Amino acid sequence: MRKRTKNGSSGLLSRLSLPIFALIVIIITFFASAASYILIRVQNDHTLNMADQSMKFVYRNVWYQFDTMNNVAAFILSNPSIEGLLENRYQQSYEAVGDYFALQTNLENLSLLSLLNDFGSRSAAKKSYVVSVALEPESGLFDIATDHFDPTTGIYKYDDLQNQEWYRSLKRGARQTEWWGQRTGQSNSTMIYSARTKTSIKDGRSIGTVIIGADTGSIQSVFENAQLEKGYHLLLDESNQVIFSERYSFLEPVGELPYVRAMEGNKGSLVSRIDGEQHRVMYETFANGWKLLTVVPESHFSQYTFAISAIGAATAIAALLIAGFILRRIVVRVTVPITRLVSAMHRPEVLEFKEPLPEQNSGIYEVDELGQKFSSMLITLHGLIEKSFVEEMERRQLQLELLHSQINPHFLYNTLDLINCRAIMAGDREASQIVRSLANVFRHSLNRGEAWISLGDEVRMVEAYLHIQQMMMDNLQVEIRVPEDILSALIVHLTLQPLVENAIIHGFAERTSECRIAITARLKDKAIILRIEDNGRGCDPERMNRMLRDHTGGEVEGRNGGMKTGYGTLNVHRRIQLHCGEAYGLRYADIEEGTCVEVVVPYRIRTEVLANV
Repeated sequence: MRKRTKNGSSGLLSRLSLPIFALIVIIITFFASAASYILIRVQNDHTLNMADQSMKFVYRNVWYQFDTMNNVAAFILSNPSIEGLLENRYQQSYEAVGDYFALQTNLENLSLLSLLNDFGSRSAAKKSYVVSVALEPESGLFDIATDHFDPTTGIYKYDDLQNQEWYRSLKRGARQTEWWGQRTGQSNSTMIYSARTKTSIKDGRSIGTVIIGADTGSIQSVFENAQLEKGYHLLLDESNQVIFSERYSFLEPVGELPYVRAMEGNKGSLVSRIDGEQHRVMYETFANGWKLLTVVPESHFSQYTFAISAIGAATAIAALLIAGFILRRIVVRVTVPITRLVSAMHRPEVLEFKEPLPEQNSGIYEVDELGQKFSSMLITLHGLIEKSFVEEMERRQLQLELLHSQINPHFLYNTLDLINCRAIMAGDREASQIVRSLANVFRHSLNRGEAWISLGDEVRMVEAYLHIQQMMMDNLQVEIRVPEDILSALIVHLTLQPLVENAIIHGFAERTSECRIAITARLKDKAIILRIEDNGRGCDPERMNRMLRDHTGGEVEGRNGGMKTGYGTLNVHRRIQLHCGEAYGLRYADIEEGTCVEVVVPYRIRTEVLANV
């Protein structure tokens, strides 16, 4: 490498090193921070998702247990056999013994359904439902039912239940099903119950109350299978008493806890301080009004934050050291020669394409090759630009010259005006009309030399031209339907007249009667579609469309059934494409009789419509 002077590349090196290194520091810091942030968020979201999944697991399976209890009660309420046993009447009490034991057998069979299902250890003892019916005097089995209610499967009298708050609420009709928890039996077992009123299917009178009970051990396995690494679950009844939890005891009131009071709505999440630490509390309400809460400390979500941050910082420092080492080599070996190349490119002689870029010898093959190829590219590009510009201008000039070559000069219009005056003076009105129509054709054809004309003016020029043709052809019928709301739109000048002339000259060449030309226009998808249709000798639409696609300009001697296509069709098609783009132009459509050509031009409106000449 050549020796660098103090005032040369060394100064540039010192000016570039600091900002580039600062940029590298910012980029590495940004990406390291972003990566650490993303990893932390992913880890935290994963932990939160695990807690949420645990809660959903508990919710689904606890509600499955509740739903099973509802189904058992619904079966008893709707079973015709049980209905008959409860409503039968007996003259003597002993006559009801058989029905009593039949009902007792049904209740015991229903109680054998295990609430544990597939949850918990296979060695755990299966716990069954308590299925009871508390009868009222309306039932025929009331007299032989057990006098005092006991929380076991059986048939009881309702007397002992009248003082229970849930029973009074059920009788008031506050809700269809009552749910509660209580300790029962000599073993002081923790139980959950649901109760529904049994009414007669026949007349709606109250027969008794169906009570379904289950030991809380039936849902304990669900909580055990969804244990949290940190945190706990809470199942609360409507009075905010604990039904089951790993932290609180059965029926312990927790309604005064801050996070319980802060719950709003049936479902949500909140952050509350518990035992001096922030906890996230997620909760959801069952259909029976009970709530399931999942409480997880916030520290559990961010337990990997420090480790991920430390790794990210160490990675960023290592990347900065490596980048700093490589930076000097990049600036010296690449940046300096490229900067010299850029400076040479800004020389006036180079910008004006008067001379190529000066050759460099930086010692780097890629940089030297870049300078040489770029110099050649500039020269080539300059030549291509000039060539393309000249060719485009010549092509457009030829098209315009070809167009103007078809238009008579101004003196013809003035001459026609003179002839019109003489015809009027001589009283020859028919000749005057012919001359005026021909004058209108030339007046609109000249159009002050502009390439665009309003659709209304174009239609008026065609009407004047067709008026002359009708005087020469007695059997020519003309129909023009153009909506007024698009008459102000602009189209390429001399679009319709050549196509109409082509239809008359070639389409009606062998037809002498009932000749018809129809011109219509419509607006579709921001484009105007003009349709010229005749009932002449017709053409092959596919062949004509292929001709339009294959020829870019010039006169075409294509034939269709022995008929020349003429210059006008291609001329109109190419002029539209020159002014509007390749997506527009002419297209032939297949019809039963004659020829149909459609003109597609963009829908354009100018703020000022040029006055007629």
